[in-house]
Amino acid sequence: MIFSRFLIAVSLLLISRIGLADDNAETTSQDSEINQQILQLKQSNKVYEKVIKNLIQRIEKLEDSAAGDAVSIKDEKEPDEDLIDPEFRARLEEESRENTKLIQTAFEQRLSKEGGMLLGQYQFIYEPGLSYAHSSYDKIVVDGFTIFPILVIGDIVSEKVDRDIFFNNHSFRLGVGRDMQVDIVIPIGYEEESSFRGDGSHESKKISGLGDISLGLSHQLIKFDSDWPDTVIAFNWKSTTGQDPYRLVNSNELALGSGFDTFGFSIFSMISDDPIVLFGGLSLNYTQADDKEIGRVKPGISGGLNLGMALALNFNTSLSFNFQYAKSGRTEVNGQKINGTETTTGAFTIGLSTAKGQSYAVDVDLGIGLTADSPDFQLTVSFPFKFSTL
Repeated sequence: MIFSRFLIAVSLLLISRIGLADDNAETTSQDSEINQQILQLKQSNKVYEKVIKNLIQRIEKLEDSAAGDAVSIKDEKEPDEDLIDPEFRARLEEESRENTKLIQTAFEQRLSKEGGMLLGQYQFIYEPGLSYAHSSYDKIVVDGFTIFPILVIGDIVSEKVDRDIFFNNHSFRLGVGRDMQVDIVIPIGYEEESSFRGDGSHESKKISGLGDISLGLSHQLIKFDSDWPDTVIAFNWKSTTGQDPYRLVNSNELALGSGFDTFGFSIFSMISDDPIVLFGGLSLNYTQADDKEIGRVKPGISGGLNLGMALALNFNTSLSFNFQYAKSGRTEVNGQKINGTETTTGAFTIGLSTAKGQSYAVDVDLGIGLTADSPDFQLTVSFPFKFSTL
């Protein structure tokens, strides 16, 4: 009996020790998994701490530069950098490079369109686009004749004019090396003008066809450094391929061209301060005189101003705000300046650029007219495609 009780006690003791061993093994396994997760979190925290530290150093450097102090910051290697998982670190670096390329692509498309960033050698962009502009104005029409400035024989009728212009623009840009770029724009347009008189009568005019083709040559004069912004100069020529308004057969016709050769010069500068790019430019256009049916006509010289900024919203989208102003002098006919022929145009444009990869983007621009000589609004949608000729 005593021996049986002894065996039962020994058996219970062995069973309890086996259970404790199993519990200890299970606990050890769980602790190992938790330790592995903690190690990965520590590695991630080390990477993020390093990124934050670099950002703080960058801010301090900018503050010191603003105060006129030359500060050089050397990258310090973390003493336990080798503990970070190499595969995890490589994945983060690859994502950072891809995000940087996307941001650059979004900015490049917008700034290339504005004329502030040129293509590299053998790079080529084809940019088809659709543009719609609407303008309206009121005028007084005298259906008769005047004997004195205050005496009118006939009817005085008010008239409202609505004008809608559609353009299908085909733009080509090619980088030719040595910081130079060649541009060509081929516009195909449709214009409709409707006149509504106070007596209820209505008149409509329409035209479609080729507009004035333009050619341009751009050169990057200055590349960005600590003292000077990126600066690009450009020369352009606008031809007379469109319908000449001075050679219309009758008053019921419209023209899609200007009828004059125009030569232009512009200078454009920009400063990048992530995530914002500030840009601005000046332009000057000279229009060559030509013999028309009414005599020798010479439009006035025009000058323009362009100010704006572009803001990166995310890795592939940028938003831009742009103000354009231009003023032209009076037109001369047979050496005599005609009063009332000078024009002043101004517009505020909001643009959105979305990069679909590194070779394709979508640009949308909405311009709001600010002066009587400007369209009421203009909407443009374009699709730049980037290629490499090599």
